Amino acid sequence: MSIVSLNSVRGNDIRRRFTNPGELSEALAIAFSDQQLAAITAPLEPGVIIAGAGSGKTTVMAARVVWLVGTGAVRPEEVLGLTFTRKAAAELSMKVRKALLDAGVITDQGIDEAGEQVIMTYDAFAARLVTEHGSRIGVEAEPTMITGATRFRLAARVVSAAAGPFDHISRLKPASITERVLRLDAEMQQHLVGQAELDRHARGYRVALGSAPLNNRGNVFAAVRNAGAVAEERLELAGLVSDYQHLKRRLGVVEFADQMSVAARLAREVPQVSMAMRNTFRVVLLDEYQDTSAAQALMLQGLFSGAAVADGRGHPVTAVGDPFQAIYGWRGAAASNILQFADDFPKAAGGVASSFALTVNRRSGQSILDVANQLARPLRERPDSTSTGTVSVAGNLLQAPEAAGRGEVRAATFESWPEEVSWICDEVVRLGGDSATASWAEIAILTRRNADIAPLYAELTARDIPVEIVGLGGLLNLPEVMDVVSTLRAIDDVTANPDVVRLLTGPRWNIGPRDLALLGRRARELAHSEPGMLDQRGQELLNALEQAVAEVDPADVVCLMDALDSPGELPYAAEARKRFSRFAAELGLLRSYSDEPVLDLTRRVITTLGLDVELVATPQFDRASRRDQLAVFVDAVGDYVDVDGDASLAGLLAYLQAELEQGTGLDQAVPSDRDAVKLLTVHKAKGLEWTVVMLPALMQGIFPSDRVTDNWVSNPAVLPAELRGDATSIPQLDDATNAAMADYKLQLKTQQSLAEDRLAYVAATRAKQVLVGTGHHWRVDGVRPRQPSTYLKLILEEARRQDQVATEATEAGATN
Repeated sequence: MSIVSLNSVRGNDIRRRFTNPGELSEALAIAFSDQQLAAITAPLEPGVIIAGAGSGKTTVMAARVVWLVGTGAVRPEEVLGLTFTRKAAAELSMKVRKALLDAGVITDQGIDEAGEQVIMTYDAFAARLVTEHGSRIGVEAEPTMITGATRFRLAARVVSAAAGPFDHISRLKPASITERVLRLDAEMQQHLVGQAELDRHARGYRVALGSAPLNNRGNVFAAVRNAGAVAEERLELAGLVSDYQHLKRRLGVVEFADQMSVAARLAREVPQVSMAMRNTFRVVLLDEYQDTSAAQALMLQGLFSGAAVADGRGHPVTAVGDPFQAIYGWRGAAASNILQFADDFPKAAGGVASSFALTVNRRSGQSILDVANQLARPLRERPDSTSTGTVSVAGNLLQAPEAAGRGEVRAATFESWPEEVSWICDEVVRLGGDSATASWAEIAILTRRNADIAPLYAELTARDIPVEIVGLGGLLNLPEVMDVVSTLRAIDDVTANPDVVRLLTGPRWNIGPRDLALLGRRARELAHSEPGMLDQRGQELLNALEQAVAEVDPADVVCLMDALDSPGELPYAAEARKRFSRFAAELGLLRSYSDEPVLDLTRRVITTLGLDVELVATPQFDRASRRDQLAVFVDAVGDYVDVDGDASLAGLLAYLQAELEQGTGLDQAVPSDRDAVKLLTVHKAKGLEWTVVMLPALMQGIFPSDRVTDNWVSNPAVLPAELRGDATSIPQLDDATNAAMADYKLQLKTQQSLAEDRLAYVAATRAKQVLVGTGHHWRVDGVRPRQPSTYLKLILEEARRQDQVATEATEAGATN
């Protein structure tokens, strides 16, 4: 279990020291603000602390423990602290222990190394409950925990073994099915929804769809027809989810989501468990509460709250978090939990829990905070995004201490993406290295999507600037890694047209547009189209080939590998025909090894493509340690370890795709201590800070992204909204009609916009001294210019205001 020890203390070594808050401040040598002291010294009752970015929430939590122990209210081992990552648990544990020692509340001699462990991750706490009490509801006490890639391997095994018949998911590739099974499984566990509930909902939904009004031609609306197909596909996926759960039980393995689901059942169904936890932990601190899922919230309510005092009502639980930083909705977090906390955890005498606010940011200059406050304005102004419960954040504006500097905010726009990348690297050179502004490691470039990392990395390394890509998702966009993954996809699936196009048009094979178009024509011929006829269907097939170049898989239309195996007599260039033959032979040889363990197959692909030699032989790549980056990728494949020895290439590809799109395949990446510029996505930057933060590509459609992925009406891997634990705080489909579906789609777009606003707020508040926002109008693949986002406009406005203040100050000085 991921548990970090805050050791218990012998009773005679606890010293009651404090009678007023001033003594606490003096003992810890910290000048706490009035806001902080109010939260630290709050009575032993439920409370929620809305802690703005950089407001010192960890310091406040540690000081609250010191205050409670130092006033004799509790003993250290009676305090339970929960947070999300092992790193955060370690930091909080260390900070609490140091604060207790610094304040003289305990002594070094008072630490008992065998003491109770009380600061841990939410997942570790759930696992502890299941280990100690799971037998009460017939659950195995000590299963093996699986995470990351192993989940994809097991799910891929279920998909490959599925007997069917399937009417809907059979059209999908195995890797896509695997990813959908895992997403639906996670959502069902996070929201405590079983197969029976899903079936009941589907039956009612079918009836509603069947009675939906027809269009003016007397036909079913396309949206309604598609919604019915999606619902049926969801049921087929749910059947595979059930098979996946059965396989895990047979192997004696679980995921954290499984453990959390069982822990929530224990908290709700076994009163003795809740009573035991309340007796053991007289005070509970819940960190990053805005990131808790429905299952986590239900577990905590079941343990530490209730309808009566005897059931836990009024137990001293303090939740700490910031709804403006709730950026993990796509992985089950319910931002409404922290806003509803005061209602969910009432005081013993009745009434909502107390609410506190921390708005003094001790990290960033005020100019940076002015930008952050503007970014969060839509969140404050929308009642449904900030006041689903009685906790309000409408007036929570971040302020820097009076002694803090203003900081620097800069903005720039460019005609093209390459120009923007070049300018960013110019700024990195200006600000980093031997400059007094920041070391390399104190500069971070935060992107909205993984795809933008590769060009930035290439430009930085070309200038011999040390750079570290944080997380596997960024690595997957490096050209050499993309070549390996594309080859693996082509081995796994003969219809992987986008990957075949990528390999053929790359520098190794260098097939030109004319010969590629001829190859597409041959593929159409083999797909039984009329050769040479460009009727409507022929035009559609040409469009499909264009989509393949754009990395949209038209596998249901043409198969380029068929054309490579039989190119026909079309007028290809002589060299192109030779290359087609060599490419087909090479891929055929690699396919003959497709049954190898995936790590061995990956290494074979790297050797066959010559990447291990090229990355060393090319001076530029060697200086930039590109081979090391490829080695990191191979290590990630090596971590794709199965508990039962059953390998699956399809599972690996699903795992890599999930990491590429959302970063769901791995635990939260942590930057190393290496003195190098950090290059990562905003999602991976939460909880971190740098002197200089650069935010590229702040253009409409990129950041903010307008892509909605959680529409259950059109996405079978998404749980119907009305079944979710946070159903009261998210958009709902009013009825199963075409008009209602269109309205629901608009509501989801609004929700997506708010999610992007939270992400932008997190991005801006990572900066301590310098915040730089940039954008561009054109990319190679664009058909129309992009427009600057509101985020870039806000940064640009603040930068102009700074320039104006500086100009006025200069003019005033000259006048004097």
